[in-house]
Order: sequence, then C-alpha cells, then structure tokens
Amino acid sequence: MIPMAREDVISIHVILVLVLVFGIIAGDEYTPSPNIGYPAGLVPNCPGVLKNATISQKKLQMLRILVHKVINGKVHRTDYPIEGAAKSLAKDKLVDFKNKKTVFYIGGFFDSAYFPFSQAIGTVYSKRGYNVLLSETFQFLTYIYPKSVRLSKVIGDKIGELLVNLQHLGLKANDLEIVGMSIGAHIAGYASKYYYSATGRKPSRLTGLDPAGPCFRGLPPDQRLRKTDAERVDILHTNIDGFGIAENLGHVDYYVNGGEYQPGDIVAVPCLVICSHIRAAIYWWLAVQNPKKFIAIKCDSIQDARFAKCYNGSETNYVGLETKFDRPGLYYLATYNEFPYYRAKEGLIEENEIYKYHAGRVNAEDMLIV
Repeated sequence: MIPMAREDVISIHVILVLVLVFGIIAGDEYTPSPNIGYPAGLVPNCPGVLKNATISQKKLQMLRILVHKVINGKVHRTDYPIEGAAKSLAKDKLVDFKNKKTVFYIGGFFDSAYFPFSQAIGTVYSKRGYNVLLSETFQFLTYIYPKSVRLSKVIGDKIGELLVNLQHLGLKANDLEIVGMSIGAHIAGYASKYYYSATGRKPSRLTGLDPAGPCFRGLPPDQRLRKTDAERVDILHTNIDGFGIAENLGHVDYYVNGGEYQPGDIVAVPCLVICSHIRAAIYWWLAVQNPKKFIAIKCDSIQDARFAKCYNGSETNYVGLETKFDRPGLYYLATYNEFPYYRAKEGLIEENEIYKYHAGRVNAEDMLIV
C-alpha cells in the first residue's frame, strides 16, 4: 500500500472526529434492544443519511468494475465503468458466467479495489474457480463518512442493476455470491435488494465482513443489510459497538473473539478499533484459503459470545465457503493472536481460550483496572 502523507493522516483524524460529533448529537435518538449489546455503540444515527442522492454522469465514470483472475500464478485484470460494463464483460475472456460461480466483492470506507485486501480476496476466490468482480468505489467512499453512507444506497442500486444485466451473459442467482466489507456490506445488501426487486430471485449468498455500525445501527432494518437479502447470509463480527455492529444480521453470525476487539499480534500493542474492524477481511481471506480451519461454537446470546461463555455447547460451524447454513444461529470463534490466526479444533476447548480474560475486563461493569 502507498504510504499516506502527513496531510492525509490528519484528514482521516478530522473525519473520525466529525463522525464522533455526529454520534454525540444524534445518539439520544437510538435505543438499543437487549440482545444487541448493552452500549449503544459508536455513532448510532447520522441525520440525513436516508435522503436521496444522485451521482452525475461524469462522476459515474469513476464507479468502476474490475475483473480479477489468476492465470498460472499471475494476476490479470480488466477495468470498466459500471455504466455499460455488461457489454464490455460480454467480450471479456477472463469471465465465464455460464459455467462458473461468480463473487462480487465490495470494499469499505477509504478502500479501493487496488488495495491489498481487495486483491487478496480476489486472488483467493479466483484460485477456487470463481469469476471475480471487484467494485472500485474509492472516489465515493472517501467523503466525510455520513456523506459516503448517503451515497451507499445509490451505489448498491447501480451494482444491482449491473448484476441484473449480467443475466443475459449467463449469470444465475444460484451462482452469485456477494461479499462486502464494512460499509460495503450494506452496499451489498442494497445491491441484493435491487436484484431481487428486478428478478424475483435472491443471490445465493451474501457475506458481511464486520458490517458498518456508525450511521447504520439506528436505521430501520429494511434500510441496511439483513438476512432476507440473500438465500444465505453470514456475518463476521470483529468490532461490535465500534466501527462494526453488534446485532445479528444474518442466518449465521460469527463473533470472533467475542466480536468486540481482536488480540494484537504483538502482546504489548493492542488491536483497537480500526485494527479490529479490518481484521474481518483478513480472517475471511484466510478462511477461504484454509478450508475448515476456522471452527466456531454455537452460543445462546450475543452477550455469551462477548464473554466467551459458549463452550458448554456442542454444535459447531465453519467460517468460509464451507459454512453450514442448516445450522443457523450465533457462534463464537476463537483465534490465535498470530498469523494465520486459525485454531481449528483447539479453539473448541475452553482451556485453550486466550482472550476471555481480556474480554471480561473490557466489559466489566463499574470497574476500572489499570
């Protein structure tokens, strides 16, 4: 990744401060229900994000679709504006919608299809035999955050429109999977809603990687990602109440190490809000690359997952392409604090739990320990 200039770092800090201010102003409008966590979370409401938004034809040229394919170990890419992309893809030899599954990946805030996370996820799916389409939304998801949220619906609709048009090239709902990171998870939900309204069919699968909480957690369920958006919806939670969202949004929801904060690779350096949030994309990349290595155990509630109180259960599930959707519910996933993180069956044994103590301290009531 290209190092950010000092001015860019300052800009990001300013944006985060403004987002926090929005949350303080609007926070009294949000009332969390008992099973989505005790705290209301960061920035539950952002006034005006549901107002209409329009992307001009000139600006729409910057909303692009990338085809990503690995051939003999080398990455090949083609790049098209989303307007007219279906016609371009009809001539693209890197895709075969009639005979292969297709995954559409949508990145998050300040993310790009050219950044490492998108490339890594595109590569691992390509190696599994998928057509891979990546959305380039950088020009739209780098505004002040509430403005980007307001644009997310129109971006999702544009992606949904493209997916509808790809039916003429052989794309079938049963072979379509959508993966979204952070705000991209909700964009995936909007795209799926559009696709369903136009075709009467739902995408086969929708995976949300720590779906964004700020500006979304206070919205009505039909205005964000939810489990009715696809035939199968699975969610990875890695920073609930921070940049993620605590509520179970899918048929299968995984709360990784409790879902609140992730263990740091270096013991003395904690993995805080941003680190924990983006860890969802890393876990997913590794889960697709290492089938059946990330094994989770079923929980009775989100609060049990927070405190790692799920080891008395016997039902398990896999994170990744092997997820068993006939076992719906909430799951606790334990990881190592070192790459490649997965614990396999060792993570199902309570004595091997490495994060329970820290989760307890984070969530302790009326207690401050330093």
